[in-house]
Amino acid sequence: MNELKPATHLRVYDLVREAGLDVSDWSNYRRSKSPASNPNYCYEWAFEAPDRVVLCLWYEEMEHEGAQVFQRLNFQTTRPEHRHWSASQRARAERMDHTIRLANIKRLPVRVIVVDGSRRGNDEEAASKVERRLLDPVSWFVASYDDDGNCRLQRSALIHLEDSSAADEALRIRKITRIAFNSSEWRRPTGDASEQESDETYNAQNRFGHEDWLFRGEWVIDGWRYAFLQGLNKSRRTYVGQSLDVTLFTIQPDKRRRLVATIYGLESLSDEQANDALEVFREKGWLKIMQDEVRAVDGNPDALGAPKWAEHVLNVRFRLDNVDPFPPGTILPDDESMRRRHRYMLYEFDHADRERVEKNLSGRAGTQEPPEAGRLFRRGTKPVEYTPEHNRMQAKLLAELQKEYGRDHVCLEKDFVDAQVENEKELIFFEIKSDLDPRAVIRQALGQILEYAYHPARTGRRPDSLVIVGRTELRSADEAYLKCLGGDFNLPLTYRVVTI
Repeated sequence: MNELKPATHLRVYDLVREAGLDVSDWSNYRRSKSPASNPNYCYEWAFEAPDRVVLCLWYEEMEHEGAQVFQRLNFQTTRPEHRHWSASQRARAERMDHTIRLANIKRLPVRVIVVDGSRRGNDEEAASKVERRLLDPVSWFVASYDDDGNCRLQRSALIHLEDSSAADEALRIRKITRIAFNSSEWRRPTGDASEQESDETYNAQNRFGHEDWLFRGEWVIDGWRYAFLQGLNKSRRTYVGQSLDVTLFTIQPDKRRRLVATIYGLESLSDEQANDALEVFREKGWLKIMQDEVRAVDGNPDALGAPKWAEHVLNVRFRLDNVDPFPPGTILPDDESMRRRHRYMLYEFDHADRERVEKNLSGRAGTQEPPEAGRLFRRGTKPVEYTPEHNRMQAKLLAELQKEYGRDHVCLEKDFVDAQVENEKELIFFEIKSDLDPRAVIRQALGQILEYAYHPARTGRRPDSLVIVGRTELRSADEAYLKCLGGDFNLPLTYRVVTI
């Protein structure tokens, strides 16, 4: 309870924005100089978004039982009880009740602004006065709500499993940032950006950018790729110790904004981390390679790490497995929202933005047509660069399954699962790996297929069977291992061979 007691008077506007809601409409009030003072919003008790809600709750009304923190509310009966409430206050109470009901029906996470100050009683005419506020970093949820409006809101420390994915989603920090154009897919300097940017920019003056090596996949330290993002150059310290989901886009020479990738779980480096990582780059000769590659494009290697431009050569780290590339040619919508985000800085990337971007992607509903044999990318939990071998296996598996179950019951890439069979009797997931070693196939496929089947973020019918698909027959030890997983752990796992 002590960590929930507010100590400072923060603005509602700032806390609602911190909770991940779009506050752009707060600016639409001509009488107010600051959007934070917009009376259409700043006095409200509840705020709604498609994927979460925000509620203002009084600290003194919170209760706890052991580690469980909760609050009992009823805004249906409260409205007639408060004789001294104004019409606007009764309307806010009605909207509060509506928001709680919405969160209950849609099972949305609840972000709570905890308020403290002078709380009036039911019979008092003086208005309550909020003197302190904070945003609880932990998500809440609606534990119960009945037809009479009796509600129990509960902090998510002991959240039920089915609510956990929504709570986790609400707490993610999602950003979008521009990176300078690079025709080598950010593996080495090319000098491209210097040709399209104005003379005073870093790229124009030095013919390279620190981000030019962003996806140099062979430079990995203990599983981490250390790199640089211009969007964090000035705000790096703000995000140290936090996990960021950062979507990257670039402005092409034709002026269109191309989506590049989303990096999940990106970390901003502290000074110590940045210095230590650079020392490893020196020892391994990577820094010298960077300098030589800058010279190769007639750039200025002395600008690497020059304090005038950037405090560190490296300012972020991430795992390459957490890089989710967009298909080449995925273009952002040409609207005012995206045109305003042209600078090299971190911008909020809220639910509405992501929904708009998703409309530019195809193939998410699944297909009953075989894939092309070329390389493909897909968006999902992990990035997958599909080899021709994988796609030939997928095409052959599709033909086999359609023959066995009928064309209408087989689908590829629905919810990112390689193949699915669904009819009235059963749902079967298939995960394909093109390695020749069946042990490697099982190792690589197992985590993915279990996540597709059982992770609470994936809703809908649970599969009856999980099939790992490889190119060669199981060896006796691998067969015993698979039987162990099925017998001892009761996993509905089988193995299928698709030769090419």
